[in-house]
Amino acid sequence: MTALEVASLLRLADSAFPSGAFSHSFGLETAIATERVRDEASLLRWLEAYLCDGWATMEGGVLALALRDGYEPLGLDAIVSAATHAHEVRSANARVTAAIFDTFDAMGAGGPRAHAYRSAVRKRRASGVPALAFGLTYEHLGIAWRDAFVACASGTLAGLAAVGTRALPLGQRATARVLWELRPAIVRALALASELGAPEDLHAQAFAQEYDALTHPLLDGRLFAS
Repeated sequence: MTALEVASLLRLADSAFPSGAFSHSFGLETAIATERVRDEASLLRWLEAYLCDGWATMEGGVLALALRDGYEPLGLDAIVSAATHAHEVRSANARVTAAIFDTFDAMGAGGPRAHAYRSAVRKRRASGVPALAFGLTYEHLGIAWRDAFVACASGTLAGLAAVGTRALPLGQRATARVLWELRPAIVRALALASELGAPEDLHAQAFAQEYDALTHPLLDGRLFAS
């Protein structure tokens, strides 16, 4: 990987990238409210399940299929949308994807496939998958799909861990330790995505996390949008 590719990867994968994801919990707030996530150890377990049982073979899976195998982004987007049962998660994905593309516009980043996908999202011909938005831009920058996957997984976990930092609350050092301990889970997630050979192989079984997302709107008071 060239120095420019490394610099681009670090910038796009930075948890401070203005995607708006920090305002969404994707169900984690429910787990905290019901005390299934109550400390550093339980946050680690929730995030590991979210990544390896769901994200790796769904959102991360479409990144792999689009970048590694060249599958059409719109078809992959439709599968993720259909498989996302929680309305608030679909809305969050749409808002985050739009924010990602707005930032790319400001940066002058992207390429033909990224621009085509951005246009489809804006015209509501696609729902929006943040991992696809990032992945297609990584592709244009010449970044290998495995590196793109790891970057997206790391950024996703960092955003969710920040929810734990604020909602538990958890100290910054403890949060950093959680993310450090999740490195082997990212390697396992990459291996799971590598096994996907076609769109029909996409699947998710993070049932507890999905339930958390579905029931999040029922909380009496919420800090996060979804």
